[in-house]
Amino acid sequence: MKDTEKLFELIKADAVLIISEKNRMYFTGFASTFGYLVLMRGNKNIFITDPRYYEMAQSLVRDGVEVVQIANGGAITDTLTEIFLQNNIAIVGYEDTELTVQQFTSLKHSLSGIKLVAVGNEICYVRSFKTETEIEYIKKAQSITDAAFTEILKVIKPGISERDVQVELEYLMAKNGAEGLAFDTIIASGINSSKPHAHPTDKLIESGDPVTMDFGARYHGYCSDMTRTVFVGQPSEELHKIYNVVLLAQKMGINNAYCGMGGRELDSFCREVIKSNGYEKYFVHSTGHSLGIDIHETPSASARSTDTLNAKQFITCEPGIYIPGVGGVRIEDLLLVEEDGITDLTTSDKNIIIL
Repeated sequence: MKDTEKLFELIKADAVLIISEKNRMYFTGFASTFGYLVLMRGNKNIFITDPRYYEMAQSLVRDGVEVVQIANGGAITDTLTEIFLQNNIAIVGYEDTELTVQQFTSLKHSLSGIKLVAVGNEICYVRSFKTETEIEYIKKAQSITDAAFTEILKVIKPGISERDVQVELEYLMAKNGAEGLAFDTIIASGINSSKPHAHPTDKLIESGDPVTMDFGARYHGYCSDMTRTVFVGQPSEELHKIYNVVLLAQKMGINNAYCGMGGRELDSFCREVIKSNGYEKYFVHSTGHSLGIDIHETPSASARSTDTLNAKQFITCEPGIYIPGVGGVRIEDLLLVEEDGITDLTTSDKNIIIL
């Protein structure tokens, strides 16, 4: 069970009600499709679930969590109201970044005697700082993606489809220990590579094609993320140049990254290289994002970011150039921010690969 002291330092609430699956998983480490978690000051925490999860949820008791079962047909709000009354709870924080309008409206109506305050951003901020255990999970997830990349290079060749590469790459991640996908795998070849988030198609890979692969594994609930662009046969002169510019931009970002820098500053190191080489309008997304249980978390690195990169946070560095009708290149590494420097967790070769 995560220590919630930092969260309560940031908010003005007596308790926090966690409904979303991802945040229940974050605070308890317990995966379930249903449950309500009540966090209270002093690390008094109550997990409410139904008979499907009640027995398994007993594992939380050793962490000091009280597990409450609602009866079949029972109203969860009745249980919540009773808990809040018993513990003199008057102000409850809710996940405004996760709940639908309908969920919030229902909650507000059912808990009419309770003042609800939004604490979603504070939860996201606390989640951005990873524990040593979380860091190890993410490192493992990243090592799985690196291993899968090494093996997929033996598969890619003219005549194989983007979908074939997708299926094989996802199999290789599972074979190397992935418990799931971090996100939908992106495979884009030839002119499709000019679309940053292209979906894999039945298009066959041809000689001279760039093949952009953006993929990630999930390990113990935590994500990895990497992108590599390789070529099947000799690329055109323009695509070769684009690759070198993107590689230089990424190296400029990583080599100049440091703990305490702004996300906007990291973005500018990459963007200026691309701009100085005449491709500014073809770099159409931000330079990076953090990850964890979600594939996109704070902090971010973009031209508009106001975030700071702090120790025990992650950030990707993924500049790209995309020219419609020509193709595109993206190279992405996952970085761990530490007090004494930046550690690049992505070990796969970034020099141009021609298969």
